[in-house]
Amino acid sequence: MKIEEYDRIQSHVRSVARVVEEDKRPAYTMGSDDVLANFKRVGKAAGIAPSQVALVYCLKHIDSISAYIKNRDAISQSEPMIGRFCDDKNYLDLIVACLVEERDAEFLTIGDAKE
Repeated sequence: MKIEEYDRIQSHVRSVARVVEEDKRPAYTMGSDDVLANFKRVGKAAGIAPSQVALVYCLKHIDSISAYIKNRDAISQSEPMIGRFCDDKNYLDLIVACLVEERDAEFLTIGDAKE
């Protein structure tokens, strides 16, 4: 795959991920301005850290993606697969935010990484 095509696909996926994030945010935040509200509520109820909740949500989609990749024809999808990939991109961002709040953000400095 040429760089241009890869970049076009990544741009599209990022755009779709942003739309998915914005569409799902009201249900997860339940009126709060805290984007991590859902993870905090569930974490408190389960006795685990918000980052652990976010990881479980992320792994749920990884499991679905894995099943799809292993047997594309046999897996019935309740939502388009692109949505699951986009959800996971968003969950990874949310996990980073959780870790920052949990004061575990030293990994944010990666040499000369450009934003």
